[in-house]
Amino acid sequence: MKNNIFILKKKIKETDDVVTLKFLPEKGKIFSFFAGQFVMVELINNELSDLKRAYTISSPPRENFLSITVKKIGRVSGALHDLKIGDKIKTSESQGFFYPNNDAGELVFLAGGVGITPFYSIIKDFSQKGLDKNIHLLYSNKTKNDIVFFKELGKLSSEFRKFKITHFLTREKIKHPAIKEFERINSESLKKHLKFFDKKHYFICGPVGFVNGLWAELKKIGVKEDNIFTEAFY
Repeated sequence: MKNNIFILKKKIKETDDVVTLKFLPEKGKIFSFFAGQFVMVELINNELSDLKRAYTISSPPRENFLSITVKKIGRVSGALHDLKIGDKIKTSESQGFFYPNNDAGELVFLAGGVGITPFYSIIKDFSQKGLDKNIHLLYSNKTKNDIVFFKELGKLSSEFRKFKITHFLTREKIKHPAIKEFERINSESLKKHLKFFDKKHYFICGPVGFVNGLWAELKKIGVKEDNIFTEAFY
């Protein structure tokens, strides 16, 4: 892995078990990447330094920082949560192809939990570029407190007229103007919120069960496999 050394400059608590870590390169500029790509991350001077893990870049390419947003679900993720300002990590160059191409029509993003990270980068990138492409994000979480980037997504939906968000909660019912769905995303809710299914490209990101389940639901309502793109984590 090429030794891109990054220094932690800012740490933001997003939820009880999710943090965003903002890095600057030790030398030079941040490498180029497409919104939606990931990097392999390696700890430095740590007992887990021989382990590499993939993390989506949650910042858009035009931002000054390189950010990753990490849920505390494993040893490496736990160690990243424990990093202090000034600590360093190693990363690979940008990798992956989980992003829309220029020919994609309307976009539907289906996110589960921390699977929001590539979509957050892509939506911010589209907004900054002023791209004329409709995006509908359907975002599923257990409770409101589990929603990553809740305020930021709300701000984006009010400023970026092409972007619409529908929140789903599966283990909590609350009264909130931005949250009206209290079930898992399924074929019926897809029909309710999307209406027309052709000429759209569907991107799913989240835990493997979430991704596989929604892939099946999309197939059930007649979406072609060529229009479904997935990225799952375990």
